Amino acid sequence: MPSHWALLCLISMILGLGGCSLWRGDLDPEFERRVDKRLQNFSTTHLETRSAGGPTTVEQGLAAIKKQRPAATTPATAPAALDLRIDRVRRYVLENNLDLRIYTLEPDIAKTKISEEEAKFDATITVAASYKKKNLPPRDGDIVQLDEKGTALSKSIKAFESGLLDGEKKSDKGGLDNAFVALSDIEQQKEEIGLDAGILVPLPTGAKMQFGQSFGKFNKLSPFPSDQSTSYTGFSLSQPLLRNAGTDANLASIRIARLNTKATTANTRLIAIRLLAAAEKSYWMLYGARRQLEIRQRLNELAQKNLNIVRQRADEGLVATIEVTRAEVGVALQLESLVVAETYERMKERELKRILNIEGVDLNSPTRLSTSTPPSLLSYRLDAEALVQDALANRMEMLELEMALAADNIRIDFAKNQALPMISLDFQYGVVDRAGSFGTSFQGAWDFDNTEFGVGIKGEIPVTNQLREAQLRRAVLTRTQRLATRAARELMIRQEVFDNLDLLNQNWQRILTARQSAIVSGINYEAELKQFDEGFRTMREVFEALAQLGDAQSREINAIVAYQISLIDLAFATGTLMGYAKVDFDGSFN
Repeated sequence: MPSHWALLCLISMILGLGGCSLWRGDLDPEFERRVDKRLQNFSTTHLETRSAGGPTTVEQGLAAIKKQRPAATTPATAPAALDLRIDRVRRYVLENNLDLRIYTLEPDIAKTKISEEEAKFDATITVAASYKKKNLPPRDGDIVQLDEKGTALSKSIKAFESGLLDGEKKSDKGGLDNAFVALSDIEQQKEEIGLDAGILVPLPTGAKMQFGQSFGKFNKLSPFPSDQSTSYTGFSLSQPLLRNAGTDANLASIRIARLNTKATTANTRLIAIRLLAAAEKSYWMLYGARRQLEIRQRLNELAQKNLNIVRQRADEGLVATIEVTRAEVGVALQLESLVVAETYERMKERELKRILNIEGVDLNSPTRLSTSTPPSLLSYRLDAEALVQDALANRMEMLELEMALAADNIRIDFAKNQALPMISLDFQYGVVDRAGSFGTSFQGAWDFDNTEFGVGIKGEIPVTNQLREAQLRRAVLTRTQRLATRAARELMIRQEVFDNLDLLNQNWQRILTARQSAIVSGINYEAELKQFDEGFRTMREVFEALAQLGDAQSREINAIVAYQISLIDLAFATGTLMGYAKVDFDGSFN
Protein backbone atom coordinates (compact mmCIF):
# COMPACT_ATOMS: atom_id res chain seq x y z
CA MET A 1 0.00 0.00 0.00
CA PRO A 2 2.77 2.60 0.73
CA SER A 3 4.11 2.09 -2.76
CA HIS A 4 0.67 2.91 -4.16
CA TRP A 5 0.59 6.18 -2.24
CA ALA A 6 4.11 7.06 -3.44
CA LEU A 7 3.07 6.48 -7.04
CA LEU A 8 -0.02 8.69 -6.61
CA CYS A 9 2.10 11.46 -5.06
CA LEU A 10 4.58 11.32 -7.95
CA ILE A 11 1.79 11.58 -10.54
CA SER A 12 0.22 14.52 -8.66
CA MET A 13 3.56 16.33 -8.51
CA ILE A 14 4.13 15.89 -12.27
CA LEU A 15 0.65 17.17 -13.07
CA GLY A 16 1.12 20.10 -10.69
CA LEU A 17 4.28 21.19 -12.48
CA GLY A 18 2.30 21.58 -15.69
CA GLY A 19 1.39 25.17 -14.87
CA CYS A 20 4.75 26.38 -13.57
CA SER A 21 7.23 28.55 -15.48
CA LEU A 22 9.70 25.69 -15.82
CA TRP A 23 7.49 24.09 -18.44
CA ARG A 24 6.88 27.40 -20.25
CA GLY A 25 10.57 28.04 -20.80
CA ASP A 26 10.60 31.54 -19.27
CA LEU A 27 13.74 33.64 -19.71
CA ASP A 28 15.82 35.20 -16.98
CA PRO A 29 13.44 37.81 -15.46
CA GLU A 30 15.97 40.66 -15.38
CA PHE A 31 17.15 40.00 -18.92
CA GLU A 32 13.56 39.76 -20.21
CA ARG A 33 12.67 43.02 -18.48
CA ARG A 34 15.54 44.89 -20.18
CA VAL A 35 14.63 43.46 -23.58
CA ASP A 36 10.95 44.33 -23.21
CA LYS A 37 11.84 47.86 -22.17
CA ARG A 38 14.00 48.38 -25.28
CA LEU A 39 11.29 46.93 -27.51
CA GLN A 40 8.58 49.20 -26.13
CA ASN A 41 10.27 52.63 -26.27
CA PHE A 42 11.77 54.79 -29.02
CA SER A 43 15.01 56.37 -27.85
CA THR A 44 15.83 59.99 -28.66
CA THR A 45 19.19 61.73 -28.74
CA HIS A 46 20.16 65.16 -27.44
CA LEU A 47 23.32 66.34 -29.21
CA GLU A 48 23.75 69.37 -26.96
CA THR A 49 24.63 67.02 -24.11
CA ARG A 50 27.44 65.53 -26.20
CA SER A 51 28.84 68.80 -27.52
CA ALA A 52 32.13 70.02 -26.02
CA GLY A 53 31.72 73.65 -24.95
CA GLY A 54 28.14 73.88 -26.17
CA PRO A 55 26.73 74.26 -29.68
CA THR A 56 27.75 77.10 -32.06
CA THR A 57 25.36 79.20 -34.13
CA VAL A 58 25.90 80.23 -37.76
CA GLU A 59 26.63 83.81 -36.70
CA GLN A 60 29.25 82.62 -34.23
CA GLY A 61 30.81 80.44 -36.91
CA LEU A 62 31.01 83.34 -39.36
CA ALA A 63 32.63 85.51 -36.73
CA ALA A 64 35.21 82.82 -36.08
CA ILE A 65 36.03 82.61 -39.79
CA LYS A 66 36.50 86.37 -40.01
CA LYS A 67 38.79 86.33 -37.00
CA GLN A 68 40.91 83.53 -38.35
CA ARG A 69 40.94 84.86 -41.92
CA PRO A 70 40.36 82.29 -44.68
CA ALA A 71 43.50 80.26 -44.97
CA ALA A 72 44.51 76.85 -46.20
CA THR A 73 43.78 74.14 -43.68
CA THR A 74 45.55 70.81 -43.54
CA PRO A 75 44.57 67.57 -41.86
CA ALA A 76 45.83 66.94 -38.38
CA THR A 77 49.28 65.43 -38.42
CA ALA A 78 49.04 61.78 -37.48
CA PRO A 79 51.47 60.50 -34.86
CA ALA A 80 52.14 57.45 -37.02
CA ALA A 81 51.78 56.52 -40.67
CA LEU A 82 51.30 53.16 -42.29
CA ASP A 83 52.78 52.57 -45.72
CA LEU A 84 50.24 50.61 -47.75
CA ARG A 85 50.79 48.81 -51.02
CA ILE A 86 48.19 46.72 -52.79
CA ASP A 87 49.83 43.44 -51.75
CA ARG A 88 49.73 44.54 -48.11
CA VAL A 89 46.10 45.54 -48.48
CA ARG A 90 45.30 42.02 -49.69
CA ARG A 91 47.23 40.47 -46.83
CA TYR A 92 45.43 42.56 -44.22
CA VAL A 93 42.05 41.68 -45.75
CA LEU A 94 42.73 37.94 -45.68
CA GLU A 95 44.13 38.07 -42.16
CA ASN A 96 41.91 40.62 -40.40
CA ASN A 97 38.67 41.35 -42.26
CA LEU A 98 35.77 40.46 -39.96
CA ASP A 99 33.31 39.78 -42.78
CA LEU A 100 35.73 37.33 -44.38
CA ARG A 101 36.42 35.74 -41.00
CA ILE A 102 32.71 35.02 -40.70
CA TYR A 103 32.47 33.42 -44.12
CA THR A 104 35.65 31.37 -43.79
CA LEU A 105 33.89 29.33 -41.13
CA GLU A 106 31.32 28.16 -43.67
CA PRO A 107 33.54 25.43 -45.25
CA ASP A 108 34.38 24.08 -41.78
CA ILE A 109 30.70 24.02 -40.89
CA ALA A 110 29.94 22.23 -44.17
CA LYS A 111 32.62 19.62 -43.41
CA THR A 112 30.80 18.70 -40.22
CA LYS A 113 27.88 17.60 -42.40
CA ILE A 114 30.20 15.07 -44.08
CA SER A 115 31.11 13.69 -40.66
CA GLU A 116 27.44 13.52 -39.75
CA GLU A 117 26.62 11.52 -42.86
CA GLU A 118 29.63 9.21 -42.48
CA ALA A 119 28.56 8.49 -38.91
CA LYS A 120 25.59 6.46 -40.14
CA PHE A 121 28.05 3.61 -40.80
CA ASP A 122 29.44 3.72 -37.28
CA ALA A 123 29.07 0.45 -35.40
CA THR A 124 26.82 0.53 -32.35
CA ILE A 125 27.57 -1.46 -29.22
CA THR A 126 24.50 -2.45 -27.24
CA VAL A 127 24.60 -3.45 -23.57
CA ALA A 128 21.62 -4.31 -21.39
CA ALA A 129 21.08 -5.78 -17.95
CA SER A 130 17.81 -6.58 -16.26
CA TYR A 131 16.54 -8.00 -13.00
CA LYS A 132 13.00 -9.14 -12.27
CA LYS A 133 11.43 -10.63 -9.18
CA LYS A 134 7.90 -12.00 -9.42
CA ASN A 135 5.46 -12.99 -6.71
CA LEU A 136 2.92 -14.93 -8.78
CA PRO A 137 -0.54 -15.66 -7.38
CA PRO A 138 -2.15 -19.08 -7.84
CA ARG A 139 -4.02 -19.54 -11.12
CA ASP A 140 -6.61 -22.12 -12.23
CA GLY A 141 -5.56 -23.78 -15.42
CA ASP A 142 -7.28 -25.80 -18.12
CA ILE A 143 -9.21 -29.02 -17.53
CA VAL A 144 -7.75 -31.94 -19.46
CA GLN A 145 -8.45 -35.66 -19.88
CA LEU A 146 -5.69 -38.11 -19.03
CA ASP A 147 -4.99 -41.59 -20.27
CA GLU A 148 -3.90 -44.48 -18.06
CA LYS A 149 -0.28 -43.27 -18.17
CA GLY A 150 -1.23 -39.79 -17.06
CA THR A 151 -0.77 -38.25 -20.53
CA ALA A 152 -3.19 -35.47 -21.42
CA LEU A 153 -5.49 -36.43 -24.27
CA SER A 154 -7.48 -33.27 -24.90
CA LYS A 155 -9.25 -30.45 -23.16
CA SER A 156 -12.71 -31.45 -22.02
CA ILE A 157 -15.22 -28.69 -22.53
CA LYS A 158 -17.99 -30.92 -21.24
CA ALA A 159 -16.19 -31.51 -18.00
CA PHE A 160 -15.63 -27.79 -17.65
CA GLU A 161 -19.28 -27.06 -18.26
CA SER A 162 -20.43 -29.71 -15.78
CA GLY A 163 -18.09 -28.33 -13.14
CA LEU A 164 -16.00 -31.48 -12.75
CA LEU A 165 -13.02 -30.98 -10.51
CA ASP A 166 -9.85 -32.83 -10.03
CA GLY A 167 -10.63 -36.42 -8.89
CA GLU A 168 -14.39 -36.22 -9.41
CA LYS A 169 -14.34 -38.83 -12.19
CA LYS A 170 -12.01 -41.77 -12.30
CA SER A 171 -11.81 -44.75 -14.54
CA ASP A 172 -13.43 -48.00 -13.62
CA LYS A 173 -10.02 -49.59 -13.42
CA GLY A 174 -9.08 -47.25 -10.59
CA GLY A 175 -6.31 -45.61 -12.65
CA LEU A 176 -6.01 -42.31 -14.44
CA ASP A 177 -7.55 -43.58 -17.65
CA ASN A 178 -10.19 -41.11 -18.89
CA ALA A 179 -9.89 -39.05 -15.71
CA PHE A 180 -10.60 -35.32 -15.88
CA VAL A 181 -8.21 -33.09 -13.97
CA ALA A 182 -7.87 -29.33 -13.58
CA LEU A 183 -4.33 -28.07 -14.13
CA SER A 184 -3.50 -25.02 -11.98
CA ASP A 185 -0.46 -22.90 -11.08
CA ILE A 186 0.31 -22.64 -7.41
CA GLU A 187 1.58 -19.46 -5.72
CA GLN A 188 5.29 -19.12 -6.35
CA GLN A 189 8.24 -16.68 -6.38
CA LYS A 190 10.59 -16.31 -9.35
CA GLU A 191 13.73 -14.34 -10.03
CA GLU A 192 15.14 -13.53 -13.49
CA ILE A 193 18.49 -11.97 -14.37
CA GLY A 194 19.35 -11.02 -17.94
CA LEU A 195 22.61 -9.81 -19.51
CA ASP A 196 22.82 -8.83 -23.18
CA ALA A 197 25.67 -7.43 -25.26
CA GLY A 198 26.06 -7.00 -28.98
CA ILE A 199 27.31 -4.91 -31.85
CA LEU A 200 25.34 -3.63 -34.82
CA VAL A 201 27.35 -2.82 -37.98
CA PRO A 202 25.67 -0.96 -40.88
CA LEU A 203 27.31 -1.71 -44.23
CA PRO A 204 27.61 0.54 -47.33
CA THR A 205 25.60 -2.04 -49.26
CA GLY A 206 22.58 -1.22 -47.08
CA ALA A 207 22.89 -4.41 -45.03
CA LYS A 208 22.77 -4.48 -41.24
CA MET A 209 24.96 -7.08 -39.56
CA GLN A 210 24.58 -7.87 -35.88
CA PHE A 211 26.50 -10.03 -33.39
CA GLY A 212 25.06 -10.65 -29.95
CA GLN A 213 25.57 -12.58 -26.74
CA SER A 214 22.80 -13.11 -24.19
CA PHE A 215 22.82 -14.69 -20.75
CA GLY A 216 19.76 -15.45 -18.69
CA LYS A 217 19.41 -16.84 -15.18
CA PHE A 218 16.02 -18.10 -14.01
CA ASN A 219 15.60 -18.89 -10.32
CA LYS A 220 12.47 -20.28 -8.72
CA LEU A 221 12.58 -19.32 -5.05
CA SER A 222 9.42 -21.08 -3.81
CA PRO A 223 7.70 -23.41 -3.28
CA PHE A 224 10.29 -25.66 -4.97
CA PRO A 225 13.69 -23.91 -5.36
CA SER A 226 15.41 -24.41 -8.70
CA ASP A 227 17.63 -22.45 -11.07
CA GLN A 228 19.00 -22.64 -14.57
CA SER A 229 21.18 -20.47 -16.82
CA THR A 230 20.98 -20.02 -20.58
CA SER A 231 23.54 -18.74 -23.10
CA TYR A 232 22.76 -17.59 -26.61
CA THR A 233 25.30 -16.42 -29.20
CA GLY A 234 23.79 -15.19 -32.43
CA PHE A 235 24.57 -13.60 -35.77
CA SER A 236 22.04 -11.93 -38.08
CA LEU A 237 22.22 -10.19 -41.45
CA SER A 238 19.51 -8.22 -43.25
CA GLN A 239 20.25 -7.12 -46.83
CA PRO A 240 17.87 -4.94 -48.91
CA LEU A 241 17.52 -6.19 -52.48
CA LEU A 242 15.87 -3.20 -54.22
CA ARG A 243 15.22 -0.01 -52.25
CA ASN A 244 18.26 1.10 -50.19
CA ALA A 245 20.38 -1.62 -51.84
CA GLY A 246 23.89 -0.94 -53.09
CA THR A 247 26.59 1.58 -52.36
CA ASP A 248 25.19 4.25 -54.69
CA ALA A 249 22.02 4.60 -52.63
CA ASN A 250 23.71 4.40 -49.24
CA LEU A 251 26.65 6.68 -50.05
CA ALA A 252 24.48 9.29 -51.80
CA SER A 253 24.11 11.54 -48.75
CA ILE A 254 27.88 11.49 -48.11
CA ARG A 255 28.64 12.36 -51.73
CA ILE A 256 26.11 15.18 -51.67
CA ALA A 257 27.65 16.50 -48.43
CA ARG A 258 31.10 16.47 -50.05
CA LEU A 259 29.79 18.34 -53.11
CA ASN A 260 28.04 20.86 -50.86
CA THR A 261 31.30 21.40 -48.98
CA LYS A 262 33.15 22.10 -52.23
CA ALA A 263 30.34 24.41 -53.33
CA THR A 264 30.56 26.24 -49.99
CA THR A 265 34.31 26.59 -50.42
CA ALA A 266 33.78 27.99 -53.92
CA ASN A 267 31.27 30.48 -52.56
CA THR A 268 33.66 31.47 -49.77
CA ARG A 269 36.43 32.05 -52.33
CA LEU A 270 34.00 34.18 -54.32
CA ILE A 271 33.30 36.24 -51.21
CA ALA A 272 37.04 36.54 -50.57
CA ILE A 273 37.64 37.78 -54.11
CA ARG A 274 34.76 40.23 -53.75
CA LEU A 275 36.14 41.55 -50.46
CA LEU A 276 39.63 41.85 -51.93
CA ALA A 277 38.22 43.74 -54.89
CA ALA A 278 36.25 45.98 -52.51
CA ALA A 279 39.42 46.66 -50.50
CA GLU A 280 41.34 47.59 -53.66
CA LYS A 281 38.50 49.87 -54.76
CA SER A 282 38.55 51.50 -51.34
CA TYR A 283 42.32 51.89 -51.69
CA TRP A 284 41.96 53.77 -54.97
CA MET A 285 39.06 55.82 -53.63
CA LEU A 286 41.34 56.94 -50.80
CA TYR A 287 44.09 57.62 -53.34
CA GLY A 288 41.66 59.79 -55.33
CA ALA A 289 40.42 61.56 -52.19
CA ARG A 290 44.02 62.40 -51.24
CA ARG A 291 44.77 63.79 -54.70
CA GLN A 292 41.54 65.79 -54.63
CA LEU A 293 42.49 67.18 -51.25
CA GLU A 294 45.92 68.16 -52.53
CA ILE A 295 44.29 69.93 -55.48
CA ARG A 296 41.90 71.83 -53.21
CA GLN A 297 44.73 72.77 -50.86
CA ARG A 298 46.76 74.09 -53.76
CA LEU A 299 43.81 76.00 -55.21
CA ASN A 300 43.01 77.43 -51.79
CA GLU A 301 46.61 78.60 -51.47
CA LEU A 302 46.45 80.22 -54.91
CA ALA A 303 43.14 81.90 -54.04
CA GLN A 304 44.58 83.20 -50.78
CA LYS A 305 47.69 84.40 -52.61
CA ASN A 306 45.55 86.23 -55.18
CA LEU A 307 43.49 87.79 -52.39
CA ASN A 308 46.63 89.11 -50.73
CA ILE A 309 47.84 90.55 -54.07
CA VAL A 310 44.48 92.26 -54.70
CA ARG A 311 44.39 93.74 -51.19
CA GLN A 312 47.88 95.11 -51.63
CA ARG A 313 46.99 96.67 -54.98
CA ALA A 314 43.73 98.03 -53.60
CA ASP A 315 45.65 99.66 -50.77
CA GLU A 316 47.97 101.19 -53.38
CA GLY A 317 44.96 102.36 -55.41
CA LEU A 318 45.86 100.27 -58.44
CA VAL A 319 42.56 98.30 -58.50
CA ALA A 320 39.02 98.99 -57.42
CA THR A 321 37.84 97.88 -53.99
CA ILE A 322 35.24 95.63 -55.62
CA GLU A 323 38.11 93.39 -56.74
CA VAL A 324 38.88 92.63 -53.10
CA THR A 325 35.28 91.52 -52.59
CA ARG A 326 35.46 89.36 -55.71
CA ALA A 327 38.67 87.77 -54.45
CA GLU A 328 37.10 87.08 -51.05
CA VAL A 329 34.17 85.36 -52.79
CA GLY A 330 36.63 83.18 -54.71
CA VAL A 331 38.53 82.31 -51.51
CA ALA A 332 35.28 81.39 -49.73
CA LEU A 333 34.29 79.07 -52.58
CA GLN A 334 37.68 77.38 -52.55
CA LEU A 335 37.54 77.05 -48.76
CA GLU A 336 34.16 75.32 -49.02
CA SER A 337 35.54 72.86 -51.55
CA LEU A 338 38.55 72.27 -49.30
CA VAL A 339 36.36 71.49 -46.28
CA VAL A 340 34.32 69.01 -48.35
CA ALA A 341 37.53 67.38 -49.66
CA GLU A 342 38.94 67.04 -46.14
CA THR A 343 35.78 65.33 -44.89
CA TYR A 344 35.63 63.03 -47.90
CA GLU A 345 39.28 62.04 -47.43
CA ARG A 346 38.71 61.19 -43.76
CA MET A 347 35.65 59.09 -44.62
CA LYS A 348 37.49 57.14 -47.29
CA GLU A 349 40.43 56.51 -44.97
CA ARG A 350 38.05 55.35 -42.24
CA GLU A 351 36.35 53.01 -44.71
CA LEU A 352 39.67 51.44 -45.68
CA LYS A 353 40.60 51.07 -42.00
CA ARG A 354 37.35 49.22 -41.40
CA ILE A 355 37.96 46.82 -44.28
CA LEU A 356 41.58 46.12 -43.30
CA ASN A 357 40.88 45.96 -39.53
CA ILE A 358 44.56 46.36 -38.69
CA GLU A 359 45.41 45.70 -35.07
CA GLY A 360 46.15 48.95 -33.22
CA VAL A 361 44.66 51.10 -35.97
CA ASP A 362 41.23 52.16 -34.77
CA LEU A 363 38.66 53.69 -37.10
CA ASN A 364 39.09 57.10 -35.50
CA SER A 365 42.82 56.81 -34.85
CA PRO A 366 45.14 59.49 -36.27
CA THR A 367 47.22 56.85 -38.06
CA ARG A 368 47.57 57.86 -41.69
CA LEU A 369 47.27 55.19 -44.36
CA SER A 370 49.73 56.04 -47.10
CA THR A 371 48.71 54.89 -50.60
CA SER A 372 52.17 54.21 -52.01
CA THR A 373 51.23 52.04 -55.01
CA PRO A 374 51.04 54.26 -58.11
CA PRO A 375 48.06 53.86 -60.43
CA SER A 376 48.43 51.82 -63.59
CA LEU A 377 48.17 54.24 -66.52
CA LEU A 378 48.55 51.77 -69.36
CA SER A 379 46.06 51.04 -72.08
CA TYR A 380 45.38 47.48 -73.25
CA ARG A 381 43.94 46.04 -76.44
CA LEU A 382 41.95 43.13 -75.02
CA ASP A 383 40.17 40.29 -76.80
CA ALA A 384 36.60 40.28 -75.48
CA GLU A 385 35.84 36.68 -76.40
CA ALA A 386 39.03 35.42 -74.79
CA LEU A 387 38.08 37.28 -71.61
CA VAL A 388 34.62 35.68 -71.70
CA GLN A 389 36.15 32.21 -71.90
CA ASP A 390 38.44 33.05 -68.98
CA ALA A 391 35.42 34.21 -67.00
CA LEU A 392 33.43 31.05 -67.68
CA ALA A 393 36.43 28.95 -66.64
CA ASN A 394 37.39 30.96 -63.54
CA ARG A 395 34.20 32.32 -62.01
CA MET A 396 33.45 30.64 -58.69
CA GLU A 397 29.71 30.96 -59.37
CA MET A 398 30.06 28.59 -62.32
CA LEU A 399 32.06 26.10 -60.25
CA GLU A 400 29.45 26.31 -57.50
CA LEU A 401 26.75 25.55 -60.07
CA GLU A 402 28.72 22.55 -61.36
CA MET A 403 28.84 21.17 -57.82
CA ALA A 404 25.10 21.72 -57.44
CA LEU A 405 24.36 19.95 -60.75
CA ALA A 406 26.50 16.98 -59.73
CA ALA A 407 24.57 16.80 -56.46
CA ASP A 408 21.30 16.96 -58.42
CA ASN A 409 22.35 13.92 -60.46
CA ILE A 410 23.00 11.98 -57.26
CA ARG A 411 19.63 13.03 -55.84
CA ILE A 412 17.87 11.85 -59.00
CA ASP A 413 19.54 8.44 -58.82
CA PHE A 414 18.70 8.17 -55.14
CA ALA A 415 15.06 9.14 -55.78
CA LYS A 416 14.85 6.43 -58.46
CA ASN A 417 16.15 3.90 -55.95
CA GLN A 418 13.64 5.04 -53.34
CA ALA A 419 10.80 4.50 -55.81
CA LEU A 420 11.55 0.73 -55.89
CA PRO A 421 9.73 -1.77 -53.64
CA MET A 422 11.25 -2.54 -50.26
CA ILE A 423 12.42 -6.19 -50.34
CA SER A 424 15.05 -7.55 -47.97
CA LEU A 425 16.67 -10.92 -47.34
CA ASP A 426 17.16 -11.90 -43.69
CA PHE A 427 19.54 -14.51 -42.28
CA GLN A 428 20.00 -15.59 -38.68
CA TYR A 429 22.19 -18.16 -36.96
CA GLY A 430 22.86 -18.86 -33.29
CA VAL A 431 24.00 -21.39 -30.70
CA VAL A 432 22.20 -21.91 -27.38
CA ASP A 433 22.58 -24.07 -24.27
CA ARG A 434 21.20 -24.41 -20.74
CA ALA A 435 23.14 -25.23 -17.60
CA GLY A 436 23.41 -24.41 -13.95
CA SER A 437 25.69 -21.33 -14.39
CA PHE A 438 26.56 -18.70 -16.98
CA GLY A 439 30.01 -20.14 -17.64
CA THR A 440 28.80 -23.66 -18.07
CA SER A 441 25.98 -22.67 -20.39
CA PHE A 442 28.32 -20.52 -22.51
CA GLN A 443 30.89 -23.30 -22.77
CA GLY A 444 28.25 -25.88 -23.59
CA ALA A 445 26.79 -23.78 -26.39
CA TRP A 446 29.93 -24.14 -28.48
CA ASP A 447 29.54 -27.88 -28.95
CA PHE A 448 26.91 -26.84 -31.55
CA ASP A 449 24.44 -29.44 -30.29
CA ASN A 450 21.70 -26.81 -30.02
CA THR A 451 21.61 -24.27 -32.85
CA GLU A 452 19.15 -21.87 -34.44
CA PHE A 453 19.06 -21.16 -38.13
CA GLY A 454 16.67 -19.01 -40.10
CA VAL A 455 16.35 -17.37 -43.48
CA GLY A 456 13.50 -15.29 -44.86
CA ILE A 457 12.47 -12.62 -47.26
CA LYS A 458 10.05 -9.77 -46.68
CA GLY A 459 8.77 -6.93 -48.79
CA GLU A 460 6.81 -3.70 -48.72
CA ILE A 461 5.12 -2.50 -51.89
CA PRO A 462 3.18 0.80 -51.68
CA VAL A 463 -0.21 0.82 -53.31
CA THR A 464 0.24 4.10 -55.25
CA ASN A 465 3.89 5.13 -54.56
CA GLN A 466 2.86 8.76 -55.15
CA LEU A 467 5.19 10.12 -52.48
CA ARG A 468 8.41 8.72 -53.94
CA GLU A 469 7.37 9.38 -57.54
CA ALA A 470 6.69 13.01 -56.58
CA GLN A 471 10.13 13.22 -54.95
CA LEU A 472 11.69 11.87 -58.14
CA ARG A 473 9.85 14.45 -60.28
CA ARG A 474 10.95 17.23 -57.95
CA ALA A 475 14.59 16.12 -58.20
CA VAL A 476 14.38 16.10 -62.01
CA LEU A 477 12.67 19.51 -62.11
CA THR A 478 15.23 20.98 -59.73
CA ARG A 479 18.05 19.89 -62.02
CA THR A 480 16.21 21.31 -65.04
CA GLN A 481 15.80 24.60 -63.21
CA ARG A 482 19.48 24.68 -62.30
CA LEU A 483 20.47 24.04 -65.91
CA ALA A 484 18.41 27.06 -66.90
CA THR A 485 20.11 29.02 -64.12
CA ARG A 486 23.52 28.07 -65.49
CA ALA A 487 22.54 29.23 -68.99
CA ALA A 488 21.25 32.53 -67.57
CA ARG A 489 24.40 32.99 -65.50
CA GLU A 490 26.64 32.35 -68.50
CA LEU A 491 24.73 35.06 -70.37
CA MET A 492 25.06 37.43 -67.41
CA ILE A 493 28.82 36.80 -67.18
CA ARG A 494 29.23 37.54 -70.88
CA GLN A 495 27.39 40.82 -70.41
CA GLU A 496 29.50 41.73 -67.36
CA VAL A 497 32.72 41.17 -69.29
CA PHE A 498 31.57 43.21 -72.30
CA ASP A 499 30.22 46.04 -70.11
CA ASN A 500 33.35 46.26 -67.98
CA LEU A 501 35.55 46.21 -71.07
CA ASP A 502 33.59 49.13 -72.52
CA LEU A 503 33.87 51.02 -69.23
CA LEU A 504 37.61 50.36 -69.16
CA ASN A 505 38.05 51.85 -72.63
CA GLN A 506 35.75 54.74 -71.75
CA ASN A 507 37.67 55.63 -68.59
CA TRP A 508 40.96 55.51 -70.50
CA GLN A 509 39.55 58.07 -72.92
CA ARG A 510 38.38 60.11 -69.91
CA ILE A 511 41.96 60.18 -68.61
CA LEU A 512 43.27 61.48 -71.92
CA THR A 513 40.60 64.16 -72.34
CA ALA A 514 40.81 65.22 -68.67
CA ARG A 515 44.60 65.46 -68.88
CA GLN A 516 44.31 67.64 -71.98
CA SER A 517 41.66 69.77 -70.29
CA ALA A 518 43.85 70.20 -67.19
CA ILE A 519 46.82 71.29 -69.32
CA VAL A 520 44.76 73.81 -71.26
CA SER A 521 43.04 75.08 -68.10
CA GLY A 522 46.42 75.65 -66.46
CA ILE A 523 47.60 77.68 -69.47
CA ASN A 524 44.32 79.60 -69.43
CA TYR A 525 44.65 80.43 -65.73
CA GLU A 526 48.18 81.73 -66.17
CA ALA A 527 46.99 83.83 -69.10
CA GLU A 528 44.03 85.27 -67.18
CA LEU A 529 46.26 86.08 -64.22
CA LYS A 530 48.70 87.86 -66.54
CA GLN A 531 45.83 89.76 -68.15
CA PHE A 532 44.71 90.82 -64.67
CA ASP A 533 48.21 92.12 -63.92
CA GLU A 534 48.03 94.16 -67.10
CA GLY A 535 44.57 95.46 -66.20
CA PHE A 536 42.61 93.68 -68.94
CA ARG A 537 40.79 91.18 -66.69
CA THR A 538 38.90 91.35 -63.42
CA MET A 539 39.56 89.17 -60.43
CA ARG A 540 36.25 87.42 -61.01
CA GLU A 541 37.53 86.18 -64.37
CA VAL A 542 40.78 85.06 -62.76
CA PHE A 543 38.89 83.04 -60.15
CA GLU A 544 36.64 81.58 -62.84
CA ALA A 545 39.77 80.37 -64.63
CA LEU A 546 41.10 79.04 -61.30
CA ALA A 547 37.83 77.15 -60.72
CA GLN A 548 38.03 75.70 -64.25
CA LEU A 549 41.58 74.55 -63.53
CA GLY A 550 40.48 72.89 -60.31
CA ASP A 551 37.55 71.16 -62.00
CA ALA A 552 39.78 69.90 -64.82
CA GLN A 553 42.35 68.53 -62.40
CA SER A 554 39.58 66.91 -60.32
CA ARG A 555 38.12 65.29 -63.41
CA GLU A 556 41.54 63.87 -64.26
CA ILE A 557 41.90 62.36 -60.78
CA ASN A 558 38.36 60.98 -60.99
CA ALA A 559 39.11 59.45 -64.38
CA ILE A 560 42.32 57.84 -63.06
CA VAL A 561 40.45 56.35 -60.07
CA ALA A 562 37.62 55.19 -62.34
CA TYR A 563 40.16 53.50 -64.62
CA GLN A 564 41.75 51.63 -61.71
CA ILE A 565 38.30 50.52 -60.53
CA SER A 566 37.45 49.42 -64.08
CA LEU A 567 40.57 47.25 -64.10
CA ILE A 568 39.47 45.67 -60.81
CA ASP A 569 35.90 45.14 -62.08
CA LEU A 570 37.14 43.55 -65.30
CA ALA A 571 39.41 41.21 -63.36
CA PHE A 572 36.55 40.34 -61.01
CA ALA A 573 34.26 39.70 -63.99
CA THR A 574 36.77 37.11 -65.22
CA GLY A 575 36.97 35.52 -61.74
CA THR A 576 40.49 36.79 -61.01
CA LEU A 577 42.34 39.60 -59.23
CA MET A 578 44.62 42.26 -60.61
CA GLY A 579 48.16 40.96 -61.03
CA TYR A 580 49.91 42.85 -58.25
CA ALA A 581 50.57 39.61 -56.36
CA LYS A 582 49.34 36.07 -56.41
CA VAL A 583 47.00 35.38 -53.53
CA ASP A 584 46.27 31.94 -52.11
CA PHE A 585 43.14 31.40 -50.10
CA ASP A 586 45.13 30.53 -46.98
CA GLY A 587 46.58 34.01 -47.04
CA SER A 588 49.99 33.27 -48.55
CA PHE A 589 51.53 35.46 -51.23
CA ASN A 590 54.17 34.89 -53.89
